Amino acid sequence: MNRIELDGRRMDSRAQTHAYLKEMLKFPAYYGNNLDALHDCLMELCDVKIVLRYQDSMLNALGGYGQTMLKVFREAAKSNSTIAFVS
Repeated sequence: MNRIELDGRRMDSRAQTHAYLKEMLKFPAYYGNNLDALHDCLMELCDVKIVLRYQDSMLNALGGYGQTMLKVFREAAKSNSTIAFVS
């Protein structure tokens, strides 16, 4: 299983967060830069463990949006047995 470490300190705005996720998770060019698109692209990943470091920094910057994003990661990991999410 491939391991990808995400740094929550690099997620200080919605736009920056989606650009960072697109780069780190190697999402396609058509990635829509929103939570629905994040879910869709996570469902297409396979054999990957995503580790979020510095979660508190991300949550401080993004607030409720960050909380919802964490739910998206967790729900995708539940639905897609080939990915794991650790925060």
